[in-house]
Order: sequence, then C-alpha cells, then structure tokens
Amino acid sequence: MKITWFLIIVNILVFLLAVTNPEYYIGNYGFSITNLLSGRYETLITSLFIHSSFLHLFFNMIALFFLGMPLEKKLNSWKYILIYFLSGILGNLIMFIPFYPPDTLGVGASGAISGLVGVGTFLYPGKLVFFQTILPIPFVLAGVIYFLSTTFNLFIPSHIAYPVHLMGFIMGSIFGLIWAGKNRKKSILVFVLVLILVIIFPYILEMIL
Repeated sequence: MKITWFLIIVNILVFLLAVTNPEYYIGNYGFSITNLLSGRYETLITSLFIHSSFLHLFFNMIALFFLGMPLEKKLNSWKYILIYFLSGILGNLIMFIPFYPPDTLGVGASGAISGLVGVGTFLYPGKLVFFQTILPIPFVLAGVIYFLSTTFNLFIPSHIAYPVHLMGFIMGSIFGLIWAGKNRKKSILVFVLVLILVIIFPYILEMIL
C-alpha cells in the first residue's frame, strides 16, 4: 500500500497548507479552463491534491484507501500511477464541455479515484472492496453503483463535478478492459448483467412485497 499511503499523506499535507489561505490556493492551483488557457498547465495535476473542505478531503481519502488498498496489491506501480493521474487529468479536461463557465474551478481527487473504480470494475470484478457499504461487495457491484449514481446525477444541478467523475470512471474502465486480456468479454458481460440486476431490483422487490 505504499503508493496509496503516499497519495493520502500528500493530499493531507496539501490540505493543511491550502487551508491557511483557501482562496489563494484554490484560485491559483485549482483547475479551470481560464487557468489552463493562460498557461497554468500544472493545474491539471495540482488540482488533484487541492480540496475545498475537510469533509471533501475526508471522503475522498476514505475512498482512496479502501479502493487503492486492494488495487495496489494487484496492479504494478506504474499501472496504478498511470490510471490515477491520467483519469484525474482527463476528468479535468471534460470541463471544456459547454455548460461549464471558463472560470469554474475544479479541485479534488475524485476524478482520479473514479479511475481506480473503473479499472477495478473490469480488471478484478470479483475482488471484495468496501465502497459506500458496511460489508465488502464485489468490485463490479461497486462499479455499477458508482456508474449509475454518477450518470443519474449528471442531470441534477450540483456543485459536485459529476462529469469529471464519469470521465475518470470511463478512463479507468478502458484500461481495465485493455489489461483484462482474454477475460475482457467476461468482464463486460458480468458488468452488464449486474447493471441490469441493480436497475430492475427495486421493481422485483416491489413485486415481492
């Protein structure tokens, strides 16, 4: 868990620094179209370590710990790092879609963590993880729940950048499928089946009750 712990510690240290002057650090190191087009390319990375509040940091680090821990035991270091940062960076770039004003600031590790959800969903679908649950659930179920909740929330006004989350998840999923090799079709089939079951479960429950 060396990489996971390192990322968590860096996020905490950056938060402790940024909390001394939130407006300055979020404004200068958060990602926005305006910052990027003005040559602040480093914000593609620095924004992944800036958090807007203690709760924002807390929930992201809890997710990073419980998702990163099982993944780091399976993935080699370069794959883990690649997914984390590439998902976070491409998640940021989705803010170029029209309904985001150019000066909208995005901060947090959510896009990068979403990539971990995506890769685990398709590469290790049966691996048990703690994700928004008291008991461990299969990675594929966690991925389906995350995908559905993120997709549904795209259409609800919110300060949370759900498009960034979805882009991170898609990026991780693509690499998960690439690395799954001969198990690729099986992973897709399992995902689709679990997706259907989760969607129809409330209707089945209603019929039973």
